[in-house]
Amino acid sequence: MASGAENPGTWCGGKLWRLMTLSDSDRAKVNLHSTPTTIAELAKLAPPKRIAAARATTFQRRVWRLQAVVDRYRIASNGEVVLILFSIEAGKYMDVYLPNPLCLGQRARDRTGMITARRQFTSHCPSVTAAWQLLGATVDVAGVGFWNPSKRTRGALPNGAELRPLTNLRIVSGCGVG
Repeated sequence: MASGAENPGTWCGGKLWRLMTLSDSDRAKVNLHSTPTTIAELAKLAPPKRIAAARATTFQRRVWRLQAVVDRYRIASNGEVVLILFSIEAGKYMDVYLPNPLCLGQRARDRTGMITARRQFTSHCPSVTAAWQLLGATVDVAGVGFWNPSKRTRGALPNGAELRPLTNLRIVSGCGVG
């Protein structure tokens, strides 16, 4: 697989893969200083009328930080690690994603942060498999706002709001930490 400035390509997430890996042409417009939030607050956001391969909303131009419980996780066919977070306070679930390092081209912004976040999870928690695994670890995560056009995935918020990619992950308790 090529790893040049324009590659690796759409196998990493379809037509929105550049947004998913912070390697799109608007990546410099993303404020990497995290803004504290909650799953409940993100669930209140109004999605755009049309989801395109561009950072059209403030939500998509910011890194958001929150603390929640990892309910379950798995590895997707494109190598992303999918975490379903749960907010005990709000009783809501939300999907967040650790990108596949092979999908991070040289143009990916905060590439080191994304790789470190994934390593933080995979080095402490049980091995990731294609089957969903229950966890229950509390994490502090930060990631870029992403509108998923598919709202039917397990753990999806009704408005399609996700954090994708995660640029930071710290295990607060669980997975042998805390």
